[in-house]
Parts: sequence; C-alpha cells; structure tokens
Amino acid sequence: MKDKFNNKITSEWKRVNCGVPQGSILGPLLFLIYINDLPETIDKYAESLLFADDTSIIIANTDVHEYKHNIKVAIHEINNWFVNNLLTVNFDKTYFLQFFTKKQKELPLQIVTAHSLLLNSNSTKFLGLMIDSMLTWKEHIMELSNKLNRACFAIRATKNPYDL
Repeated sequence: MKDKFNNKITSEWKRVNCGVPQGSILGPLLFLIYINDLPETIDKYAESLLFADDTSIIIANTDVHEYKHNIKVAIHEINNWFVNNLLTVNFDKTYFLQFFTKKQKELPLQIVTAHSLLLNSNSTKFLGLMIDSMLTWKEHIMELSNKLNRACFAIRATKNPYDL
C-alpha cells in the first residue's frame, strides 16, 4: 500500500503466530533467546555452538560404537526439540563433517533423520574459515587466493593505462 506522506510502498501488518519475524532488527537476538535451550537437550551427547542463525553440533568420542550412538541420539533429540518448538530444520543446509587424521581414516556413516539422509561433506565454511576433514588450510588458502585474484583484477581493470 502507498504511504500518504512520501509515496513509498509498504507492506501490511500481519500477526506472527510463532517464530521470529524475518528481517526485523531484533530478529537475531529474539531467535537466539528462542533457541537458547537447544544445547541443553543434547549436552550429554554433543556440544553445540550457536552463532546468529547457525547451529553447529560437535560429537567426539574415541569409542566408535558410542560415537555412532551419540550421533543417533543427538539427531533424534534435535528433531524432537524442533518439532516441539514449531520449527523445522533446513535439510538443504544440513550436513555432517568427520575430522580424521592420516592414520585414522573416515568412518563409513550414513546419518538418517526423520526426513532425509544427511549429506557428508569434506569441508565447510565456519565463521568465515574453510575447515576440511583433515584440518588443513588448503581449501581456505585456495578460496582466499581466488578472492584476492579477483580483487587484483578489478583494481587493474579500473587503473588508467596512461598512468604508467
């Protein structure tokens, strides 16, 4: 609808039945308050890291059977928490990453949730850093090099060739 003072287009007010209003100034803070008790539901099996609207779960165990059990229980508890709090997991953005060394190889795992199979990834972006399954800097350095190359090209392209 048109605003009678400066002819800007505005949207109508709508009631929010659950969740956090998308795009609001307080949205990130309200979301963090809303999901603040999520870590407590899995703290026996995993450690959770909440940052803005991203949630990461870390499960570590030297016993393979206990490790697999903790994954299964943590995923089940997270699904229950989301259902009970009228939220849904975006499975297009949900995957798992195993860390291992040259001596200790990756475990063959398939993590199945109530809705789908979680995709295994060899690397992920975490707080701006590319982290891979062997904890090397290779992918991060490659991504950073590509960004720097594009920036250098942009600077050279805008430079006047007669300034030499």
